[in-house]
Amino acid sequence: MKALTLTLTACALMAAACGGPAAQSPAGNAASGNRTEANAAAPAAGNPAAAATGPLSAYVGRLPSDEVAGVTFLANPLVRRAVETAVPDAEVRRWALRADVTSNPIALRDGRLFASGCEPHNCGRHWTIQIDPTGAAADVCYSNDSAGAGSSQWYAGGRPVERREGLCPRLDGQ
Repeated sequence: MKALTLTLTACALMAAACGGPAAQSPAGNAASGNRTEANAAAPAAGNPAAAATGPLSAYVGRLPSDEVAGVTFLANPLVRRAVETAVPDAEVRRWALRADVTSNPIALRDGRLFASGCEPHNCGRHWTIQIDPTGAAADVCYSNDSAGAGSSQWYAGGRPVERREGLCPRLDGQ
């Protein structure tokens, strides 16, 4: 019986180390690759300055289409609410929350999550969402440079749209 207990304990430890089903809880945990509130402030891989806290901080280092606790960044109610508050234009909201985009991992910049994406095979049309880790406020940029205009539209809750020269910032540097 003692050997069986030790074997079961060893199996559970190995499953936890590999992120197997025994390691996962409904909220996710560090062993499964998901971050919980207890470890949300830990620096994200490839982003050593990351120290965000808040319910959205678990998305740092992940693609906008990656799920955290079963919900993608773009489908997260906090992100959707912040984008809907910031952007009065329904078509721009649709593009900014569009799931089928080409994107890079979400990063933390100046205490805010930075996500960007573009239309597949046409990165002239792209968006950037800058949102605080609690989901309280977002700035959204939208560019449609298909015509070569080289400008962008910036949205923030309660303010009129601001047109700027240059395209929205993107994490891939373009």
